[in-house]
Amino acid sequence: MAGGGNDFLVFEGDGRDLSEEARRRLALVCRRGLSVGADGALFLSPAEKGRIRVDYYNADGGPATFCANGTRCAARYAVRHGMSDGSPVLETGWGAIEGRVDGESVTLSLPAVPAPQDPIPISGRGLPPTAIPMKVGVPHLVVFVRGDLGLLAIDRFGPPLRRHPALPEGANVNFVRAAGENRIAVRSWERGVEGETLSCGSGVIAAAIAASRQGLATSPVVCGTRSGVDLTVEFRDEGEVIVGVRLTGDAREIYSGELLEEAWKA
Repeated sequence: MAGGGNDFLVFEGDGRDLSEEARRRLALVCRRGLSVGADGALFLSPAEKGRIRVDYYNADGGPATFCANGTRCAARYAVRHGMSDGSPVLETGWGAIEGRVDGESVTLSLPAVPAPQDPIPISGRGLPPTAIPMKVGVPHLVVFVRGDLGLLAIDRFGPPLRRHPALPEGANVNFVRAAGENRIAVRSWERGVEGETLSCGSGVIAAAIAASRQGLATSPVVCGTRSGVDLTVEFRDEGEVIVGVRLTGDAREIYSGELLEEAWKA
C-alpha cells in the first residue's frame, strides 16, 4: 500500500514480539532493488471492542510507536477487507486513533499533541541557527528553510540532525518552507529508513503546527510532499497542548501477492 508517497508492506497477523530473525527478514524485504522495497511494514490484527491493532516496523526492522501514513493505510485496508466498517478505531503504540475512510481518502483523528518545544541550536550552511523539536507519537525536528527546498542537500543535512545530541531517541527531520497562504512544502529524512522518504505523515503534522506557531499558516494547512501528493492537517492550538488534530490524505492498495524465500535472501 501507499499513502502520501510512503509505501508499506501490509500483513494480516499479530505483529507483537516478532523474533529477531523475522525482523531481519523484514529489513531485507524492505530493500529496494533487491526485494519488494518499502518504507516499513504494518501488521493488522483484531483487537477488543471491534478495534484493529496496528503494529508498525520501520524499514530497518525496528519497531516504531506510530506511523501516520501507515495508520491511514491500515484504516483503508481494514475497511476494504471487511475487518471494520468505514470508521475503524486503530490501536497503535501511541494510543487509540479514530479513522474515517471515504474511498481512497482517509482522515485520522489523533490524540492531543504536546506543543512544540523550545528551539535547539543546529548548524549547516544555508540552514537557520535553530530548529524546533516536537513529538507527534514519535520525535520530530522541524527546520524552516528560506531557499529552494527542492535544491536542499537533504542527504548531507539529514543524518547529523537525525542524531542531534539534544534528542536522545533520534528524530525524523522535516525541512519546511512556506509555500503560500496556509500552504507549506515539506521534505523529510526519516529515522529507521535512514534516508529521505517521499512523505512523512506525522512529520507534516509537526511541520504544520510549527508553521502556525511561526505565523506562516493557520489551520487547515495544506502540506505539499516530495511525492507531489498533498496532505491536509487540521488542529486547535490551546497553548501547552494541540488538540483536534486531524490528518487527511490518500491511501492506495497497490497489489497483493506471495513473498518467496528469495525476497529475504541476503
